[in-house]
Amino acid sequence: MTRAALLKRIAVYCALGLLGLVVLIVFSLWVVLGTQSGSRWALERVPGLQVQNFSGHLGGQWQADSLVWQQGDSKVEVDAPLFAWSPSCLARMTLCIDNLQTGDIRMHFAPSDAEPSGGPITLPDLKLPVALEVGRVQVGSLHLDGTEQVRDVQLAAHWTADGLKIDSVHAQRDDIVLDLTGLLKPTADWPLTAQGQVKLPDVSGQPLSLTLNVDGDLLKTLNLNAQTHGYIDARLVGQLQPLVENLPAQVAITSDSFKPSADLPDTLQLNALTLNATGDLAQGYGIVGNATLPAEQGPVTLALQGRVDAKGADIATLDLTASPEQRLKVSGKVDWQKGLSADAKIDWLDFPWHRLYPVIDEPQVSVHTFTGEVSYTDGKYLGNFAGAFKGPAGPFSLTSPFSGDLQQIFLPQVELVAGQGKAHGHVNVGFADGVSWDTALDLSAIDPSFWVGELPGSLAGPLRSKGAFKNEQLNLNADLDLKGRLRGQPAVLQAKADGAADKWNVSALDIRLGDNRIQGSGSLQQKLAGQLDLNLPRLGQLWPRLQGQAKGRLDLAGTLQAPQGQLALQGSQLAYEANKLRSLTLAAKLDNAQRADIDLKTTGIQAGDTALGTLTLNGQGDIKKQQLKLDLQGPLLKLALALDGTLDQGNWRGRLASGDIQTGGQDWKLQQPARLERLADGKINFGAHCWASGPASLCGEDQRLMPDPRLRYHLKQFPLESLAQWLPKDFAWKGSLNADVQLDVPAAGPNGQIVIDASGGTLRVKDKDQWLDFPYQTLKLTSNLTPKKVDSSLDFRGGKLGDLLARLTIDPLAKNKPVSGDFNLTGLDVSVARPFVPMIDKLNGKLNGSGRISGTLLAPQVNGNVALSDGEVSGPELPVSLEKLNVQALIAGENVQLKGNWTSGPSGQGSIGGHIGWAQALDVDISLQGSRLPITVEPYAKLEAAPDLNITLQGDKLAVSGKVLIPKGEITVRQLPPSTVKVSDDTVIVGAQTNEGKPPMAIAMDVNVEVGQEKLSFSGFGLTANLAGHVHIGDNLDTRGELNLNDGRYRAYGQRLTIRKARLLFAGPVDQPYLDIEAIRQTDDVIAGIRLSGSAEQPTTTVFSEPAMSQEQALSYLVLGRPLSTNGEDNNMVAQAALALGLAGSSSTAGKLASGLGIKDFDLDTSGSGDKTAVVASGKITDKLSLRYGVGVFEPANTIALRYMLSKKVYLEAAGGVASSLDIFYKRDF
Repeated sequence: MTRAALLKRIAVYCALGLLGLVVLIVFSLWVVLGTQSGSRWALERVPGLQVQNFSGHLGGQWQADSLVWQQGDSKVEVDAPLFAWSPSCLARMTLCIDNLQTGDIRMHFAPSDAEPSGGPITLPDLKLPVALEVGRVQVGSLHLDGTEQVRDVQLAAHWTADGLKIDSVHAQRDDIVLDLTGLLKPTADWPLTAQGQVKLPDVSGQPLSLTLNVDGDLLKTLNLNAQTHGYIDARLVGQLQPLVENLPAQVAITSDSFKPSADLPDTLQLNALTLNATGDLAQGYGIVGNATLPAEQGPVTLALQGRVDAKGADIATLDLTASPEQRLKVSGKVDWQKGLSADAKIDWLDFPWHRLYPVIDEPQVSVHTFTGEVSYTDGKYLGNFAGAFKGPAGPFSLTSPFSGDLQQIFLPQVELVAGQGKAHGHVNVGFADGVSWDTALDLSAIDPSFWVGELPGSLAGPLRSKGAFKNEQLNLNADLDLKGRLRGQPAVLQAKADGAADKWNVSALDIRLGDNRIQGSGSLQQKLAGQLDLNLPRLGQLWPRLQGQAKGRLDLAGTLQAPQGQLALQGSQLAYEANKLRSLTLAAKLDNAQRADIDLKTTGIQAGDTALGTLTLNGQGDIKKQQLKLDLQGPLLKLALALDGTLDQGNWRGRLASGDIQTGGQDWKLQQPARLERLADGKINFGAHCWASGPASLCGEDQRLMPDPRLRYHLKQFPLESLAQWLPKDFAWKGSLNADVQLDVPAAGPNGQIVIDASGGTLRVKDKDQWLDFPYQTLKLTSNLTPKKVDSSLDFRGGKLGDLLARLTIDPLAKNKPVSGDFNLTGLDVSVARPFVPMIDKLNGKLNGSGRISGTLLAPQVNGNVALSDGEVSGPELPVSLEKLNVQALIAGENVQLKGNWTSGPSGQGSIGGHIGWAQALDVDISLQGSRLPITVEPYAKLEAAPDLNITLQGDKLAVSGKVLIPKGEITVRQLPPSTVKVSDDTVIVGAQTNEGKPPMAIAMDVNVEVGQEKLSFSGFGLTANLAGHVHIGDNLDTRGELNLNDGRYRAYGQRLTIRKARLLFAGPVDQPYLDIEAIRQTDDVIAGIRLSGSAEQPTTTVFSEPAMSQEQALSYLVLGRPLSTNGEDNNMVAQAALALGLAGSSSTAGKLASGLGIKDFDLDTSGSGDKTAVVASGKITDKLSLRYGVGVFEPANTIALRYMLSKKVYLEAAGGVASSLDIFYKRDF
């Protein structure tokens, strides 16, 4: 054999040997891993490992009842492990774990003696020789040292060249649930990206969840970005170094608005909330927070600054600030390093807490300053407080140190100072076992009006009380002896009582205030004995606005197990503010058989302006059986109810035996007795029952009233005609109303349906003396309620009246109650609404439109359009009638665009356009144009106008600009005002005062008014003229310009005067023009006239002539057309004219005439109206003799009267004129 052949044979033998070795190794691995017995043998070789009921093989799938590994004090227990993997994946260099499931995993590790290493944690680069795929991993729960760390763990992931791809992670701890996906690269700085959802525990019944995004390097810094939803909508942004020593972190939380509880008012909502935390575990995390609260009358700022570390917390400041002079500051420290200790301080300065919590009435006492300190250590505390308060009667103070523990509190030196009054003593309260107290206060000149403004006075005396309430047993010793004055009346407050369990003694009870007195005494030993007398003849002495009188007596006897008693109470003319009772009678008795009778009768019940009538209540029964009758007889409501029932072991079971309700023309009678019960567990049930009134019926099924009400009611054939008393007189509604209520109201929210159906009715409108009928087919309102949604719809189908369909959905759980819905109007006739607008006689038109509703319940938004076509609006109280009115409104959210036009009269036309918005504040921009519009102002004017105006309103700023033309018309005034004498500016009319309200809105105006381009005539009181001119109206009705009376004639005193000059000059307020008027009469070469000048409120009238002459002669030319003669007839006519002129302000004529005649206290006024108008002059000749003289302005009717005072109440009066008389009068004031 050659050497080559030998080597070849050796190589073959080696190859066969290696192959055999590989086969042997593979076979061995298959025996160990691929068989159940081999797998068990391999597991037994692992030190400290115990497996129970193993089945399967390690080379594929295996499971066991439990797996326990223990080494020293460390132990790991796994319940019901199941593991499955695919060895075939190794062919493609991949480890495939198909399934890994366990029950609970419990781990306990012995404490390590090694010192913790400083510096950051380092992680090596991981590069697996094979890829990794994880199909399903599920762990029931994971416990560490007896505490559950996490449960319901589920994982799906795979390892690729990019790193560990986490397909899904699900884990839960307590009420926190985590779902996460991401990518981790186990090289270099171990970069990590992850996204997920975290469900947090519900807060105040509202869900809370977190959307989380994490990116960064696990060995350096991770960036956090999260958004919370539900209870609080907030954003969390921060940075975290998880593997660096002491865990450095920086986190910022922001929220636009947050209200801790839905029950709180909106004034306690935190707006613009920011919270920042920066630091590490060694130095602590510094916390800074800010927010504003939208309090009434202006916001309140919140500021927080502090630090938290592993040892405790330090709140440097927690400030609530309304202004520099109104604040609340709290600071404190908490140390939990060794036990629990804390220190806190409070500093209050005029803080307006009621602006933050306005849902309750503000008490009469306010806190000016309050400071306090408290120190707490191991369950015991020690501190003091000092407060300065403001009450109705002025400031007072309260101070005291205090101490105690978790079972009791001691106030050893309570000091109260209120004005001249003082109170001092101690107050101790214990609450370890029930409640106990020990109070001793001495009062000196204490004025209760410092706390209750309605009780001014002064009280002094001792107040002692000591006792306890334990195991439903009361132990009390009380001694009260206060004397003084209240509300200006002598007052006594005395009470002495002591006792415990079933032995009591009230030795004295004496309460007196003025003429009112309450006295009594009582004792309970073996028997019960006591009496209480009420004698209150003047209730007005007790309390403001309380009136009437009351008297009564209560007598007690018997034993505690079988008490007896009798009560009698009478009252008359009882009243408190606007509520009144004419009389009240109450009689109650409990006899020795334990049978009770109660009779109550009240008459003349009145609540404000509403008379309710007479109420009678009668009840009788014993501990087992009772019955009650109630009867109310009033003008608005007549009610008669009867109830009876039995009481057994806390369960009252009875019935509503009968019922009769009369109101609004309806007479509802209960058809059969109805079950009514109140059970010991608090449930109140009401059985099936029916009420009927004519054809109408209201029936209820078996229902629960409390708790979680369950209501079922059905209304059938209710006549709509019975609503007539609440509708306008010229509107009627015929038909019947049906309704169904099926509603459950559990704590989670309402659930059910409400349906109101008035279909098949007729709306009737009275036009003049004729009724017009408008039948309709459908009118139905449906509302479906669930805890999470309320769906409502309104369906009206009226035939000729048109159709209306509206739907609305409300989310009652969301913070702002979002709404959504839509509406549709088709030919809706507005004429049926005319009776609801009394000033309108004619209303016609059709409404068409549609739109969608969104936004919130308090701020809804509408998008759509509504159009009014062929409209007509007119009425005697409207200056303009609108015909062929067409208006289109385009609604977009919180803005509406208007465009419309109309005709008026034979040739008048008008148009309107612009927009109205209400997003932040009211925003109006409207343009109004018209030509030849007829305007009627009854009964004075009929005009024709052509406006061209632009009207804007932004917030509280109203602006009007443009031009108004009044080319022609007629103004006719037929009667004088009630009096032409102007009331002095400083005159106060009693009863006419009103509370000062909001100042009137400022008006920015730029309007030009042009009058009389064609012919605007004026006629009144003998004056005829044509008006023409131009004025400019500026801001706040400041008017500048001039109006002229052209071609004027004036008729007075039988003469026809010519208006030579007549101008109204405006240089200020529109109602205060200046007059420049001359009316003349020409006789031969003499011109006599009247000149009116000055302001329109107080004009000056003078008589003049050309050529100049005395006023008497000028007046004679004006009245008589000739010089003054010497006979009395001329003097009488001139005197009449002088009186009329004096009334107009010409003191130079009438005043001189009165003083020349020796008349004192001369006065001028008018009486009558129209053609009967007369000028009346009056004055005193002597202290007892007075003169009154009247002159007809338009008719020659004169009267004169002399009055002589015989005494203060009797006077004699002689009158002459058209008829003469002589009378004696007696005057009396009422």
